[in-house]
Amino acid sequence: MKVKKLNPKDTSVYRELACRNGTIFNSMEWTDIFDGGIDLIGIYNKNDELIGGFNLFKESRFGLSIYCNPPFTPAIGPFLKIEATNPVTVLDTWKKALSLIADFIDRLPYAVITYSFNKNVIDMQPFIWKKFKATPRYTYLINLSRAIEDIWKRMSSERRKNVNKGEKDGLLVKKISDFEIIRTLVLQTFSRQKAKISEYYLKKILLQFSNSCNSFAFATYKNNTPIACSFFVHDQDTAYYLLGGYDHENSHHGAGALSMWQAIQYAKTLGLNCFDFEGSMIPEIEKYFRGFGGQLTPYYRINKANLPIEILLKFFKREIF
Repeated sequence: MKVKKLNPKDTSVYRELACRNGTIFNSMEWTDIFDGGIDLIGIYNKNDELIGGFNLFKESRFGLSIYCNPPFTPAIGPFLKIEATNPVTVLDTWKKALSLIADFIDRLPYAVITYSFNKNVIDMQPFIWKKFKATPRYTYLINLSRAIEDIWKRMSSERRKNVNKGEKDGLLVKKISDFEIIRTLVLQTFSRQKAKISEYYLKKILLQFSNSCNSFAFATYKNNTPIACSFFVHDQDTAYYLLGGYDHENSHHGAGALSMWQAIQYAKTLGLNCFDFEGSMIPEIEKYFRGFGGQLTPYYRINKANLPIEILLKFFKREIF
């Protein structure tokens, strides 16, 4: 087995493997958003046949090379096609692949590396052995195979009250295709919070990438004015909550919860298996997501920096360095 930059002749195979074994964030349609700024990395077997892959993104900050997840991308992979069914063989194959990935990433000309992996990748030993720091992050997952009544009952009383209050007060939720509404409310929210967001990639995701086959959105209206929204992308298995926003001047406690609840119900009608809130380490947001009754689920991030930079980062990012 070997890990190397994808051979262009294997692009079509990579596309198929990513579709079958990866997530929407491994798809060529998603990686094309970033204008060639993503390197596609292949995992090859001993016969030099492509069996998996992942993607790498690099940016420069203050003249330093930072390898990180692409904007709006919660995980870089990896994905792997394994035909064996024996549990030990499967584990051995993953261990070998992850060891090679750790070696590959560690050879990059980095100042800082910080990557998050798919939630099914829980073996961080190969990275720890290479002196990466592996830290857990958390998301909430709703099993959409449950009856919708069961999903409703699993929500907190507070969240159900939010939804009922919104309906009682006459708020109207609509599935929308005008994603300019999403962009406007998201930018208002980030501006109010004084948080950074890439407007360029936001626009590309909403207005170029998104279509009826890979995304959907809901907006909550008050007196014909959209006051809250939620935007999702999805693959064949999972809907991912990617963006949300609300109009602070016309806020309502039930507006966001109402649009989220409609989105959960819609994702179930699509035949998806899972609804992923994509997590947050911000306590207030984590509590909000928790109220929808999903299963707390860890995923992992690796971090590493050149020694002088790592020492500096320990003062500002102690939790990950």
